[in-house]
Amino acid sequence: MPRRILSWNVNGIRACVDKGFLDWLRRSKGDVVGLQEMRVDEAKLPPALRRSRRFPHFALSEARSRKGYSGVGLLSREAPAELHTALERPRFDREGRFQLARFDDLLVANVYFPNGNGKERDNSRVPYKLSFTRRVFDVVDRARAETGLPAVVMGDFNTAPAEIDLARPKDNKKTSGFLPEERKALAGCLARGYVDTFRALHPEEVRYSWWSSRFGVRAKNIGWRIDLMVVSEDLMPRVKDAFILTHVMGSDHCPIGIELDS
Repeated sequence: MPRRILSWNVNGIRACVDKGFLDWLRRSKGDVVGLQEMRVDEAKLPPALRRSRRFPHFALSEARSRKGYSGVGLLSREAPAELHTALERPRFDREGRFQLARFDDLLVANVYFPNGNGKERDNSRVPYKLSFTRRVFDVVDRARAETGLPAVVMGDFNTAPAEIDLARPKDNKKTSGFLPEERKALAGCLARGYVDTFRALHPEEVRYSWWSSRFGVRAKNIGWRIDLMVVSEDLMPRVKDAFILTHVMGSDHCPIGIELDS
């Protein structure tokens, strides 16, 4: 079983590589690393991701809807026994937001959940987001039932679960990422038998994983915790730690992760 699992929305892998991503990756000590918002196609993927000694196995799932949009990537020390990228719904699959890897004793889903904002920032994509979220957990639940394995669902969920998870909850009650219906949908999925690892192990800690790119926002720590590492309840006894690496720069998000015991 992988012991150290990491996730990072890199907000464009090529830009993140220019800002030190590869140095971080070499120091990460990860066994599995999920990346979101890759925003790259296969032809323009930084070659170093294919040549990593620690991570000889890499898979990119890119958006088919348009180039330079969305996309997820999975790095691992061991080759997955299986890797699925389809939610079996064309309207979801064309955006390249989902990977489900089966290792010998663990399922790992790497997911870039949609933002509910439309082009006019009118929350018009919220219904799409809610349907996508439920479908992810439907597919993971089915895989758990078929394999009998515990699961990790990690990535940019684009939803802050509770008021403690963003700096200004009162100002954002009508903002996608903290809408009541988004939080209710996420809570409903967790209620199927999943645990938000960071909040379970650090119930009172205020720590964020995303900050607006506006000048000074990150320095003032006006952020949101929208990147989550969620595990099935049968895996939770093996979770030694859950962490958010706020000091790591290179994106408007920072990496998150968990440590599992043996």
